[in-house]
Amino acid sequence: MLQRLLASFCQIPSVRFAAIIDNIGNELMQTYSTKRQDVSFMDFGGLLQTIDMSSKLCSMGDANQCWIESMNGTILLCALPDRKYIAILTDETPNIGRISYELDTKKEAIAEFI
Repeated sequence: MLQRLLASFCQIPSVRFAAIIDNIGNELMQTYSTKRQDVSFMDFGGLLQTIDMSSKLCSMGDANQCWIESMNGTILLCALPDRKYIAILTDETPNIGRISYELDTKKEAIAEFI
């Protein structure tokens, strides 16, 4: 069931890859929207620590979602309980609103299955 929930993100147009990672960047589960499987969120630990530190320094509390945009795509990170994250990689034309909505509606169910 967890794999199906994660794979549902790859049904959103523009999503290439979705993974569940821990707070140091280890991939616990991943799924791809294409046969091309050369993407990884390994070594994202530094970025996750920076996001945590930045939100605390600005007195914002815990970071819920974060995205990084570039000309070639977007990386979205969504916090789960127990310092785990959903990470999503898109192509250059993501529907950030839909992805953010799907993250909000599915993250509690995903957290229960972890």
